[in-house]
Amino acid sequence: MWKDRSVLIAGGTGGFGLVLSQVLAARGCVLTIVGRSPERLLAACEKIRSLHPGSQVVGLSGDLSQEADCQRIVDACRTAQGRIDDVFMCTGRSGRGLLLNAGVMEISQSLVDNLHPALHITRQTATDLMSSRGHLVYMGSLSGKLVTPFMGVYCVAKSALAAYVDGVRLELGPRGIHVLLVSCGPIQRFDAIDGKSRYDLSVSKEGLPVDAALAGGGVRLAAINPDWLAEKILDACRDRKIELVVPRQAAWLAGLIELFPSLGRAILFRKTRKRS
Repeated sequence: MWKDRSVLIAGGTGGFGLVLSQVLAARGCVLTIVGRSPERLLAACEKIRSLHPGSQVVGLSGDLSQEADCQRIVDACRTAQGRIDDVFMCTGRSGRGLLLNAGVMEISQSLVDNLHPALHITRQTATDLMSSRGHLVYMGSLSGKLVTPFMGVYCVAKSALAAYVDGVRLELGPRGIHVLLVSCGPIQRFDAIDGKSRYDLSVSKEGLPVDAALAGGGVRLAAINPDWLAEKILDACRDRKIELVVPRQAAWLAGLIELFPSLGRAILFRKTRKRS
């Protein structure tokens, strides 16, 4: 179902976005991957071509939080590939801190990082995806469903993204576009330097417990294998599911919070209180 489809992957130069790009290249997609750094774009394209000789991949650089850059990138993708069939939004930025210490600027910046790219790319590609009856996939987070210690700002932004995706689905679903939100826990990463977390500085600055720098803010969740997750996402596209929640226990807890708010949040509190 993926062979020769023109796929735009926002945030495809590293982390899970790069893994997903490799999986789609193996399926025969014509790829356009987008990132901020021209150097990382070049490296990502070379890696994909080395792993999958003969694969068709183009790299475009830009700041997806800026509407003008998104317009330029989408236009360039159409020019290079002739059309856009599917879009995968793999952008976003997490963080650590206390919500009461966060000012308007910090929360606004988190929305810029986690919501604005999805907003701009969706608006620019909606017409294309109506024609292809394509897939519009957003990488959200469990933080958009469950609010946990030390990640309040990120939770606000990912909750906003989840609400945006629900609204987009209402408007674009009847027009033939499949809209999928992926709400997942921490994904395995291999970019730590000298065993240090990328959140060590903010944890130290705010005087948070050391394990707040761990994946999930220290909540005990097994890191998800990115190759496995990529296959699950493609399966969800095949079945045109509206949401994929990983791990499944988190979906049950989120549902329990909706049905029985006090009980559900009491369970969540017990699972996180030792770390707050």
